[in-house]
Amino acid sequence: MKSLHLWFWGLALTVVPALRADSVVAGRLEQSALDYAERLRTANDQLAKTRDAIAREKAPMLAALRAAEDRIVVAQAEVTRLETQQEQSADQHRRLAKDAETLRKNENYLNALAHDSLTAFNEGLLPGEQILLPPRIQPLEAGFSDAGSLAGGGQAARVAEFLLAQTQQSLGGYFVPGQSLIEGDNRLIDGVFAVAGPETFFRATADGVAGTVRLREGTGHPVTYRLPDWKAAPAAEFFQGHLGTFMADASAGKALRLREAKGTVLQHINKGGVVSYAILCVGLLSLLLILQKVRDIAAMGVAEPAQVQACLEAIADGGPGAAGERVRALRESTRELLATGLRHAALPKRQLEEHLQAVLLRQRLHAERWLQLLAVIATAAPLMGLLGTVTGMVRTFALITVFGTGNAGKLASGISEVLVATELGLMVAIPTLIAHGFLAHRVHKNLALQERYAVEFLAATQTDPDPRCDESRETVPA
Repeated sequence: MKSLHLWFWGLALTVVPALRADSVVAGRLEQSALDYAERLRTANDQLAKTRDAIAREKAPMLAALRAAEDRIVVAQAEVTRLETQQEQSADQHRRLAKDAETLRKNENYLNALAHDSLTAFNEGLLPGEQILLPPRIQPLEAGFSDAGSLAGGGQAARVAEFLLAQTQQSLGGYFVPGQSLIEGDNRLIDGVFAVAGPETFFRATADGVAGTVRLREGTGHPVTYRLPDWKAAPAAEFFQGHLGTFMADASAGKALRLREAKGTVLQHINKGGVVSYAILCVGLLSLLLILQKVRDIAAMGVAEPAQVQACLEAIADGGPGAAGERVRALRESTRELLATGLRHAALPKRQLEEHLQAVLLRQRLHAERWLQLLAVIATAAPLMGLLGTVTGMVRTFALITVFGTGNAGKLASGISEVLVATELGLMVAIPTLIAHGFLAHRVHKNLALQERYAVEFLAATQTDPDPRCDESRETVPA
């Protein structure tokens, strides 16, 4: 019970201060609630004022926003238009650049074509035109080195006008005073050039010699070639500007140049150089040897088989003494062979064979001399020609290395000149080879007939067998 009271009093002591504290807290809470309510009213008033301010300012802002959105739409449309315009401008720029490049190429092509045409015209000037036109051509050629003249194709137009004027003038023909060489005469003669289309004619003032004009290769001097069928009276009228006929060269001078290119035989040989003269010396030696061998074969004098057969029959019937007249009637080589046989007919067969063989060997040496030298000449002559050609080609290519190819026609002319040595070598070798074959055949044929006659003579004179030959046959083992 006592502990219960103590607990109660303890609880009372605890609750009473707590109640006092609760009342203080409640007062503070109430005060806080009042303060919060006051602040809440103030905040609500400020919120209402702010909402009113927002409401007042929202309309202009919305209007400004709508205006800005409208400006953005307009700006986007403008950007799209500008981008489209930029693409169109870029395409147009590319087209213009392409057109400008095409025009530039065309301009360069026209300038190059005009320059090539002017160069070709200048190189193809006729003799009379070479006196009159160069002073007019030189300014046009100088214009191609000026960039301002080349712009816009003005230089090409000026060249075209000049060439057109010259073509029209050439169609009508015109006269130019000047000087020219006459074919066969190295003096320059005063006269008048008449240019008529692609032809140029010249008439000497002194003697009235008239003819067609061509430029001499290498010197550039005009050379007048007489026209025998062009009479003096029609030629004089033509050079006075009257209507008439004139001779025209259908080959445009190529026939005259071909005639000049051929030249004389000596000039043709000179083109081959020193080797050509060496080949000619070898050819002359070959000719002398051929003539000598023809003489040797003619002098060899081999008798016909019928005559020899008759002589051998006489020897067989009447003995060696009965055929003397017949042997002397034979030709020289056969007569020598059979006469030697008759002189030694009494000797044994082996010794007689040796005497006959000695005659045959002597005749063979005489008949075959120089034949081997002819064969050597036939082999060496084309090699000498090849040597001359190779040395000439070496010189030609050395000049090409220094000066370039230049004119293809002149280069071909130089190559044709170095082939002269080969031509001469073949001209010597082929006849020599043919002559060697013919002469060797005749020599071998004659020597074969002589050997046949020697065998037949042995058969006709040696009727009895030689005992020594029989003994030799017996000693030979089987």
